[in-house]
Amino acid sequence: MRFTVRLYLYWVSVLFTFFVGVVLVVYLLWGTKGNLLQLGLVFFIVGIIPPAIITLFFAKRLDYMESDDLAPPSFSGQKMERFHFKGRTQQPFDEVLQRIDRQWIISYSNRKEGVLKFRTDARMAAWGLGGYVKMEDKETVLVIVYPVQHRSQREKQMVDQLLLLVKSVLGCGDNIQFILAAHST
Repeated sequence: MRFTVRLYLYWVSVLFTFFVGVVLVVYLLWGTKGNLLQLGLVFFIVGIIPPAIITLFFAKRLDYMESDDLAPPSFSGQKMERFHFKGRTQQPFDEVLQRIDRQWIISYSNRKEGVLKFRTDARMAAWGLGGYVKMEDKETVLVIVYPVQHRSQREKQMVDQLLLLVKSVLGCGDNIQFILAAHST
């Protein structure tokens, strides 16, 4: 199941839980019974349409994470950097894939083209971040990190931090802990 659909169903299930809770409280406190058809219509208007609109607003960025599109993303708010990667094995892409997989969720990988896409976990308060990694040659890695919600100041800071963290995970940075600590204050 696609991430966009799972995220939409997650939002609908959370809203459905709240809706059922409110209906039960109203019934228990005031004894008001609702017509099942009316309750269904209210939930459709309040619990299904708004998450659909919100999910459609971010669908392009969310769907890109899982698509087989090998072109680098061109979203607003993204940051791009090239790192020198010194692999320890004859298959540097596999090593990059393993390191990224330990930290984030791999949403797409293509070993032949040397491309992988990853994302951070999406939560109620944050839509998460997406990442694109391409092995340009045996020792050069192109990393692009982009926010799902590009207008948020918090997301912009998270993009910078994630780019530094990717650099650290790939073993391309020196004193990365110091940089992350200084950047977050």
